[in-house]
Order: sequence, then structure tokens, then C-alpha cells
Amino acid sequence: MVFKRKHKIERDPVLELMPLALTRGDSREQKLMRLLLAHANPRDLKRLFLALAGCGAAVSLAGSLARNRMLRASVARELKKQLAPVNKKLDALEKQNEELKKQNQELKRKLS
Repeated sequence: MVFKRKHKIERDPVLELMPLALTRGDSREQKLMRLLLAHANPRDLKRLFLALAGCGAAVSLAGSLARNRMLRASVARELKKQLAPVNKKLDALEKQNEELKKQNQELKRKLS
């Protein structure tokens, strides 16, 4: 048995797309969202959602760039810390090389 309604209930198509939790809530944000969606132009909503998606992508990209920069800086600090003894030895060898060059020059002068 199929029951037919005598009078047609008008429904807003935008409100039908909204989740039930959003349409039945009583908080200010939910009331504002219902009001916005009930009276907004679908073209404007599409633009708004595209702008929000673009902003989300930009924030995500900025976050990944910042994270990448932080990781590079931490790796550079760690390498600098690990290479400190090698750099000290290298500095000592460079000083020794300079001294040996001076001694070599003095010996060449004496032989000439």
C-alpha cells in the first residue's frame, strides 16, 4: 500500500544536501551555516569552496616547505657537529703544511 501526500512540502535543495547533524544543531555556527547555505547562490558557494580549497592547498604547501627547511637545517647542524673533529684535524694539517712550505723555502735558499 502506497500513501500519497495531499500537499507538497517545499524543500530547499541546498538544505537537502547538508548533513542532518548540521541542519539539526542549535549552535551559532550551525545556524549561521544554515542561513548561509539556505540563501546563497550555488555559483557563489562554488567560488567560495574553490577559494577555500586553494587556500588549503597553499597552506599545505607552505607547511611542507617549512618542514623541509627545518629538516635541512637540523641535518646541517648534525653534520657540522659530527665533522667538527675532522675540521680541527684539517686545520692542524693546513698549519703543518704551511710550516713545511716555509722550511722548504729556507732550505732552497740555503742550497742556492
